[in-house]
Amino acid sequence: MTKQRLSLLVLLAGALACRQQAPASKARLEDDSSLIDITDTNNIAPAPDSALIKADTGVTYRPEQLIGKWLHPVPGRDNEQQGFDLRKDSLARSINMYTLVYKKWGLAKDTLLLWNHMEGMEKEDSAATVDTAIIRELTDSTLVLFPTNAAEGYLEKYVKEIKSKRPKNKK
Repeated sequence: MTKQRLSLLVLLAGALACRQQAPASKARLEDDSSLIDITDTNNIAPAPDSALIKADTGVTYRPEQLIGKWLHPVPGRDNEQQGFDLRKDSLARSINMYTLVYKKWGLAKDTLLLWNHMEGMEKEDSAATVDTAIIRELTDSTLVLFPTNAAEGYLEKYVKEIKSKRPKNKK
């Protein structure tokens, strides 16, 4: 009798272990924003509705504060610089990042948005890739960003390139 109970218990445990998980409910799938396709078009506004992005720090910046070339050392090559150029017309360009191509940028309160694609990977019907970073510090010469997909405490520090005004040589 004990052997029968033990056999029955083992069979029951095996059956429970092999049981398939129930599929996710339709309501759960509808709430999962990772399943939503977002296509990039040329009609995307430079700065999205700031109501869609909740400010992390409660600070609001003006777009003109970010215009310029922002650089930081290339990891492992401290004598080389990389970064991005944010222009007045909401266009963005990558600097010394040959596979990452920035297209445009936007600002929503304290959040910097950079639309981009990988070199050679842009297609008209491809989904937009938007790097999102919270501005932790911004001065006339420094920019500190916290990328929203980074580990807590990770920060990217940039220095603004200052154009030097050299006197023109007179001949």
